[in-house]
Amino acid sequence: MPINFSQNPQLKQEFDALPAYIQESIKQSGVDICTVEELRCCAENMMSAEQ
Repeated sequence: MPINFSQNPQLKQEFDALPAYIQESIKQSGVDICTVEELRCCAENMMSAEQ
């Protein structure tokens, strides 16, 4: 399920602040993200996997 930004404007703000490649990875993964905390955790995991 895509991220529902209309339910949480802060989530969109946080998502837009991420690097483009992380945004794309999250979109392609299809992971269900409902909170800013979940988004941060997912992004951190993806960035650490790159190292």
